[in-house]
Amino acid sequence: MINTISTGNEEIDRQFGGGIPTPSFVFIEGDHGTGKSAISAQIMTGLLASKENLLCVIENTVTQYIQKMKSITFNFSKPFVRNQLIFVPIYVKNARWSEKNTEKILPIIEEFILKKLDLVDGVIIDSISPLVINSNNESILGFLSFCKEIVTKGKTIILTSHSSDFSKSTNTALVGAADVYLKLGTVVVGDKEVKTLKIIKLLGAKDSPEAGFAFEVDMIFGIKIVPVSMANA
Repeated sequence: MINTISTGNEEIDRQFGGGIPTPSFVFIEGDHGTGKSAISAQIMTGLLASKENLLCVIENTVTQYIQKMKSITFNFSKPFVRNQLIFVPIYVKNARWSEKNTEKILPIIEEFILKKLDLVDGVIIDSISPLVINSNNESILGFLSFCKEIVTKGKTIILTSHSSDFSKSTNTALVGAADVYLKLGTVVVGDKEVKTLKIIKLLGAKDSPEAGFAFEVDMIFGIKIVPVSMANA
């Protein structure tokens, strides 16, 4: 059964047709600096507020990630201390990454997620970029199947990715596999650059979702939707 969980931001909930459907496979794509981590953190905030337990795979150390998110109003310290939020940092101090090493990361992460799956309601990977840097299409498609399998077990999975991470064929497979596909970018309005979110796909929404919206990430108010026509974005 699909439920809709608030993101914790009423404006975003309205744009999404009520919130984020769960369980679901959520894919957030965008170039560097387009707000992928902020959007995933907003969804995480809603899931945590709904008493969901989460496993979060991150590129930085736990301290760096928590501080970075706190700087844009998302405070994950309490759920981390309470073990409601489990972090898995990919960063290893003084590690030497080779092509051979990096191609093993994806199956290792997959195995770790399976071991922890009974303890959590959702999995976030922010971002998947370092996991797929030397992975072939077969491995990546296998991981997408793994993500879909997680959803069938009643879990939500959120992946963030840079636009250049996947081949055209793999990207097409991603669009097909994802229940929610959000594409982020930027647009210049006057002398100001704002971030944009286009809703490519959103299955299971309570109401009809919008086509997308423009937003800013404010260090006091968090994510703020700004009035920009998406037809011009």
